Amino acid sequence: MKVARLIAATGVRMRTTAVAVFLLALAMVLAGVVVVLLLENSLDRSVTESARSTGLQVARQLAKVGAAGLSDTGVAATGDAEAVTQVLDARGHPVTSDPAIATLPPITRARPGPGQEIVETRTLAIHEDSSSYRTVSRLVYGPGGPYTVVSARSLMPVTDASTRLTLLLGLIAIPLLGISGLAVYRSVGSALEPVERMRRTVAEVSTTDLSARVALPPGSDEVHRLAATLNSMLDRLASAQAAQRRFVADASHELRSPLSTISAALDVSSQHPESMGTDELVPVITRETARLRELVDDLLMLARTDDATDRPSRTEVDLDDIVRAEAERVRGESTLEIEVRAWPAKVHGSEAQLRRAVRNLVDNAREYAKERIRVSSSVHDDRAFVEVSDDGPGVAPADRERIFERFVRLDASRQRFYHGGTGLGLAIVAGIAARHGGSARYLDVTEPHYPGAHFRIELPRIDLPQDEEED
Repeated sequence: MKVARLIAATGVRMRTTAVAVFLLALAMVLAGVVVVLLLENSLDRSVTESARSTGLQVARQLAKVGAAGLSDTGVAATGDAEAVTQVLDARGHPVTSDPAIATLPPITRARPGPGQEIVETRTLAIHEDSSSYRTVSRLVYGPGGPYTVVSARSLMPVTDASTRLTLLLGLIAIPLLGISGLAVYRSVGSALEPVERMRRTVAEVSTTDLSARVALPPGSDEVHRLAATLNSMLDRLASAQAAQRRFVADASHELRSPLSTISAALDVSSQHPESMGTDELVPVITRETARLRELVDDLLMLARTDDATDRPSRTEVDLDDIVRAEAERVRGESTLEIEVRAWPAKVHGSEAQLRRAVRNLVDNAREYAKERIRVSSSVHDDRAFVEVSDDGPGVAPADRERIFERFVRLDASRQRFYHGGTGLGLAIVAGIAARHGGSARYLDVTEPHYPGAHFRIELPRIDLPQDEEED
């Protein structure tokens, strides 16, 4: 955890630079290892070929004149201090050797057969210095018997070359890593500069003024899309703030109306008791108090539908049962003709909220219907529907979207809901539907018996048992 917090505290630029430098260093190390290995392999083959070539020269002389025709000087005719040659007889005893190893026993115990060549790497102590040598042994037939020619060449040049190359690559890598790290650090800083400008712009945005917008950088990369997303977020915040202000203003206006009526009635009653007695005052206060209670209840319901943290208990709800219950309620309270088409439809949600949504639609239809209302529930695919239709004046096409907004007032024919309404009924319907993963909308349909308004609530359905669907 401490390491994670320490890494997080270094910032994006430092983390990116560190990762880039680490990866570059890793790549350079791998490349250096490959180069050094290739060089060693090439030099190693070169040393072996050089030892083989020297041995072949001596072998040709042996094949012609035998050991008697050789001398120490002839064996060491190459003059190369890093290469030595030794000729062994059939018993493995030195016949002649390079002066540098004249006092040494046989430098190898390899005994190659006819046409065979044995290559070894051995450590030889020459001039009191021990080092690795590549030895090539071959059998030669010549005057005086078979001989074994052993040609050895020091591997010190290979080691020295690889060491110098490794040191050189290291010396080059250190400044290269530093320059690369600085370049990455500056490049990341330059790439993040638009983000920093966005941060400063957003930091200057206040809750009272959401008009500022982030400047869009050129191109269509992630930074450009981030700026566009921030501007879209600011647009949504500004729209939500404006809607909230309108809501507060409308709610204040709606609350002030009944309060003003109650206050005026009380003033008249107190100053002119002879003109407004208790019998006249109580009905006015009762009526306006009911309006206040209805408005407050609607505002609380809207607050719950807006509150994402509100988690009402959810169960399996039968929409067809709610449809039948609301239809029976309206039959008992009005003389309208109520048509019910309740097809089994089961959803998962809050029964109280769903009942409130259906009731709002039914009360809205009852307020504006002339003779009949139709309430229905149905299913299609994975969706469940509740529809409410009436034969009233309907809603103008221009108003069919905004009627689900809060405190919307239409023309005089459809101004308010049942009992005067609050202008929040359809907004509550839309909010409840959205909280249940569905939607509420006005249907653009025309039917002979129901030429008025057609509202639909659409919700995700729950599969019904086979026997229940058949019923």
